[in-house]
This record gives sequence, C-alpha cells and structure tokens, in this order.
Amino acid sequence: MPDPTCSVLVVSCDRYSDLWQPFFSQFWRYWPDCPFPVYLGLNQERYRDARVRVIQAGEDRSWSSNLRSFLNQTDSTYVLLLLEDFFLSKAVQTGEVLRHLGALDALHGTMLRLVPNPPPNTRISAYSSFGSIHPSAPYRVSAQAAIWKRTGLLDVLDDRENPWEFESNATARSRLYRDGFFCSYRPLLPYRHVVERGEWFWSAARFYKKQNIGCDFEARPVMTPTTALRKYINGRCRYWRDRISALRLIEGQRNSPGAAHG
Repeated sequence: MPDPTCSVLVVSCDRYSDLWQPFFSQFWRYWPDCPFPVYLGLNQERYRDARVRVIQAGEDRSWSSNLRSFLNQTDSTYVLLLLEDFFLSKAVQTGEVLRHLGALDALHGTMLRLVPNPPPNTRISAYSSFGSIHPSAPYRVSAQAAIWKRTGLLDVLDDRENPWEFESNATARSRLYRDGFFCSYRPLLPYRHVVERGEWFWSAARFYKKQNIGCDFEARPVMTPTTALRKYINGRCRYWRDRISALRLIEGQRNSPGAAHG
C-alpha cells in the first residue's frame, strides 16, 4: 500500500506577514528534511521562498473561512496544520512524524495532535506513543499542531468562526464521531507559541530579539510582563480545570447504567 499523501499547511493572513520570515527561518532550521510539500496560506500578499507554495484566500472574512479556502486548494489526503506564530524550537524527528502519519492512516482516524496540549485520555494497546481523545474531553479539537485528514477537518469547520470559537465549537461538533481523534504523549513537533491576540509574549520577544531571524518588533506590540504572567497563570489553571473535567466526564460515563453494553 502506498504511503498516504500529506502536506504541511501554515495557516496565516496578511496581518501576520511580519511573522513569516522568522517562522520559516526556524522551520527550515529545525526541519530541513521535511518530506512534505509546504504551503503558506494567506490573503493577497506574497512570500518568496522556493521551498514554500503560497495559496491565497482573497478577502479576509474569518479564520475558518480562510482555512476552508486553503484546504480546498490542496489535494493531499492529510494536512499537518501549523499556525504562523508557532516557531519550531527543537529538531523534528522526521521518521517519528511519518510513523504517526502511517498509524493515523491505519486507524482510519481523523486527527492526531502532535503536542500533548491537552494530552490524550485513553491508552491504545497497539500504540504506546499516542492515545485517543475521549468525545467528552475539552479541546478535543484545537488549533495546536496536528495531522488532520483533510476531509475530516473540512467537516468540522464553520466559516463564521475565529480560532477560539473553532476550538470550542468544533470540539462539540466532533462528538458526532465517537472515535478517530488522537494525541501524542510527547511533543513530536516542538515549538514555542510567540504571539497571542496580536501581541508578542514578553518572554518570546525577549528571546527572539537576540536571534537574527528577521523579527520586526515594530510591527506589533509586546505584552507587559504582568500581562504575560497573568496569561500564563490563567492558562495553567484552565489546563488543570479541563483535565479534571475530562476525567470526571469519562469516569461518569464508565459508571453509567448500560456502559458495559455501549
């Protein structure tokens, strides 16, 4: 059986054009042997790199509408979804990515998240490096780096949604699918999230100012240290709240009448 086709899709828009150069500087530094075609999705701007195929969505209507346009302009069975503000931070083990792509295909799955944020809920006996995500788990669908079956991602999209609405609402829509959503137990695509809601994270800006990778710190504001700390604390609290909620939901379903016959 031939290997499943896959492409890397970097989801962006013209308002984030200042991040394209540093993003790809880190991408090619840490994944020089990427075996997939690499697409950058944007609106109407240009980006010149012979290794990157630019696809345009036209007028910026919404994040999800842009994403649908990008997906419709690719023809691979799977897409490895990345955002332009996820800067790779360690070497990518290409063999591991290919192995997980093959596993997702063998399982006829819809999505395999490549970073445990949040982690999976249930172990799979045949695969020790990743587990399944329960239908009731928060953030079953997220914008974190993941390999998606292209048609499956199209199925959970709503063109009206921004990234945060997509994560919440597509998670609910994904519950129509009992199985097929997976996540690795360790980061297979290590990266640093550098911008949130249009602002550089304070620590990321401080770090990348020392790197000669093409960052333009005049193009967008930098969070204050106080704001960055508050976001970090809120994020960790949300992470553990969601983990506890997921465990309670799963345990409740296991103990519900008729669960043994479900």
